[in-house]
Amino acid sequence: MQQKRYCIIGAGACGLPVVKALAERGIALDCFEALGDVGGIWNHQSPHRVYGSTHLNSSMKLTRYRDFNAAEELPYYLSATQAEDYLRAYAKHFGLYDKITFNAEVTWAERDGDGWAVTLKGDDAKRHYDGLIVANGHHWSPRLPDYEGSFTGEIIHSHDVKSKDQLKGKRVLVVGAGNSAVDILSDAAAENGRAVHSMRRSYYFFPKMVFGKPTDQFVDLTSRWPLPRSVMRWLYRMGMGVLVGKHHRYGLPAPDHDLFEAHPTACTTYLDHIVHGRIAAKPGIERLEGKVVHFSDGTREEVDMLIFATGYELTFPFMDASHVLNNEGRSKLFLHCFDRSTDDFFVVGLFEPAEGGVWQLADYQAKLIGSYLVSTARAPEKAAWFAELKREAHPDIGHGIPYKGTMWHKFEIQHYRFRKYMKRLLKRFGPVAEEALDGRKLETEAVRQELDEVA
Repeated sequence: MQQKRYCIIGAGACGLPVVKALAERGIALDCFEALGDVGGIWNHQSPHRVYGSTHLNSSMKLTRYRDFNAAEELPYYLSATQAEDYLRAYAKHFGLYDKITFNAEVTWAERDGDGWAVTLKGDDAKRHYDGLIVANGHHWSPRLPDYEGSFTGEIIHSHDVKSKDQLKGKRVLVVGAGNSAVDILSDAAAENGRAVHSMRRSYYFFPKMVFGKPTDQFVDLTSRWPLPRSVMRWLYRMGMGVLVGKHHRYGLPAPDHDLFEAHPTACTTYLDHIVHGRIAAKPGIERLEGKVVHFSDGTREEVDMLIFATGYELTFPFMDASHVLNNEGRSKLFLHCFDRSTDDFFVVGLFEPAEGGVWQLADYQAKLIGSYLVSTARAPEKAAWFAELKREAHPDIGHGIPYKGTMWHKFEIQHYRFRKYMKRLLKRFGPVAEEALDGRKLETEAVRQELDEVA
């Protein structure tokens, strides 16, 4: 085991905890990052960086890595700059920079005998690894819709909107109803006095604060209540009725799905702009004609800029996607992470929480990977237990209802249930989850305390 070496692709928010988990357990690794620094889409130098005024839609409590507290003065919801600073501080604190090769893009990875062959850009030679861990992120390959007619104004994807300066003095139409869409709409309305919003279907729009607490923390707290999930969903619907009210009050169509059957949109200012008349809500686009956009209800708007906030393709440009996805485009992996039949392939961060953050859950995935790899050398009975589990198990880690809509709803999970299940697995690993290959105890007090809370 000590001779085995693993390749990690990506040093963003999901790749960093993997580097840490393997390194502190004495597992040899090479981590390749295409950019010149850590952070992925939160790295301001990335061509795929997030929109400049973006704030996290999950609170820091349910986003941060469990063994790295943020400074007390940080807000509930980090800005893009604060998120970047946090990730870099994490990497520096745990000495991860020396373990990452920067400006190194993996162009291809494929199975090669009893391991993986990895090729880097500009390097014809293949590198052999005993295992591959993919943490490349999934919000960087834009998905663009197609409409009848042509548009003579400016067409871009939300991926390419980096600053609200791009919106100034323009009649802006945003297509889509996710978090990026409402963020851009809010800035366009504030900058220009009016913006137009088109969506084929409506969604539930959550306030970011409920009863003085971040909404995801409130949902996380109530998820612990010993009530049937059908009752909890009823309570959430009642709460939404009190806090937000009916959609038609805002001039919005009612959602065509039940609460949590599709990913809700976290927003605060969007609905304010709606009721103040600064955002005009429209249905789906029927056709384009010059700078005029015709909608399915027969109305039309003349705009200068058409922004598609229509999501991203799930892309693995450096490998055959069949290692990850089945014919329906769903994850083949246990916990969206572990290959069910082999012990040498893992994906981290391939899920979409309905509430709460990705980073924290990716951290638990990383710890599980590290614990499993150590168990193969130090505790074969634990390794055999987990190998059998990952072959057959399909744990209940969602809201208990089928999701509808976009591709990403195939990867929807509930933060609390997902987190709780992974904690239980770590606890069952026992000392292996807290030891390096040489038997040295790891400094994981924050996680250990949380594991102790799991019955």
